[in-house]
Amino acid sequence: MRLFVAVALGLLNTLPLFTQTRGAVQRYTLKDCISIAMERNFDIRDVNARSLAAAAGLTSAFGSFLPSADLNAGYNRQLTNLRRQFSYVNGVPVLGDPIPNNYTLSGTLNWTIFNGFLRESNYDVAKGNLDASENDIRYQRLSVSYNITRQFFEVLRTAQVLIARRENLALSRSTYDRIKALYENGKAPITQLLSQETEVANQETSVLSAEIDHDKAKVTLLTTMSVNPNQSAEFDEGSVESEVSVADVESFRMLIGSEEMSVDRAMERRPDVASSKVRANAAQAGVTAASATYYPTLSAVGGYSWNYIEISNFDTQGRWFMGLNFRLPLFDQFRTNKSIEDAKLVKTQRDLDVERLQQQIRQSVRNAYLSLASAEKGLTITERAVKSATTSMDAMQERFNVGGATLLDVQTANNQLITARINRVAAVYAYLDARTLVEFATGLYGEP
Repeated sequence: MRLFVAVALGLLNTLPLFTQTRGAVQRYTLKDCISIAMERNFDIRDVNARSLAAAAGLTSAFGSFLPSADLNAGYNRQLTNLRRQFSYVNGVPVLGDPIPNNYTLSGTLNWTIFNGFLRESNYDVAKGNLDASENDIRYQRLSVSYNITRQFFEVLRTAQVLIARRENLALSRSTYDRIKALYENGKAPITQLLSQETEVANQETSVLSAEIDHDKAKVTLLTTMSVNPNQSAEFDEGSVESEVSVADVESFRMLIGSEEMSVDRAMERRPDVASSKVRANAAQAGVTAASATYYPTLSAVGGYSWNYIEISNFDTQGRWFMGLNFRLPLFDQFRTNKSIEDAKLVKTQRDLDVERLQQQIRQSVRNAYLSLASAEKGLTITERAVKSATTSMDAMQERFNVGGATLLDVQTANNQLITARINRVAAVYAYLDARTLVEFATGLYGEP
């Protein structure tokens, strides 16, 4: 009995700990988010599966250079008309038993010697598909990492905005309490109390909106990571830089160089460009493959066959054979011509895909540089605005404390300060986002 009570008490003591563990908040760094996405993201898993299929296609294309081998064995038994019957041997009737069983065995080897370079072309196509799929994997991993990084910045930005909104709400409530005390002592009019009460309500609405924005940003990030978006999660702002100095801006400008250099670098480094070019080359091999049926085909065949009424006499009832087969197509009702034109169409489309992608890269690099320039200006403007708004708010609060300023003056200065702080947060993360965009567009971006 004592043992039962002790075990029961032990289980009860561990229950709260188990409950806390299940409800624990998961904290992620940027590196954690990217690592999880590399393993779980649906798009990455999809391109990995496509790569395995492309590898199997290359193996199959290589197999066409090797001979094929077949082994066939059979057994047949007669089920009806099994009575003794006459048969004629050299014109003489002979009465004998029926032979119901029949056994067969054969093995053949077929090797294509020449088929109009079809094997070689198919191998080039399969090799191109595999190389393209490997570049697709690299690009998809970079793309997911890039999106995770930008979404991580958005989570941190909305978190900072939420903090600023809450601090402003706390200040408004504190001011409301002071005015309420003055009103109750007859030292402040009701209009000031009602005005501040309205301000508090407005700030509560702003906090609610900021909370929703922050929660949505977290859901977006968790969804891209392919984890449960309903989990309790926090994201470590210390895993990325939260402030940008003038030296950081200048050093990054030196790193990326001119816009023309960045376009050339993107054409050379980006895996999606490499994948597109490889597919265009593979499409040319497809044209050669389509033309193969104009050429003759030469193949060799050899093997062994055996057929007898019982399993014996393999040496006398079996035979070895070998031979050559030659096939020359004379007229195929223009089917080959149709296949060639279809292959040329695919080749043209793949070439256009390369040109289209190159044009998109030029556009994305241009837009990225414009965003970077705008973000750099935003850093300068918001830094100056925060300094001015802070000085103005401090001075206005001191004047209000001694009766030299009205409540409206304080509210106006406070709103200017909170707006400047939020704009500063937005400017910092806008710069980090623009810098990430430039790195990705120009081929500088890599997985952290």
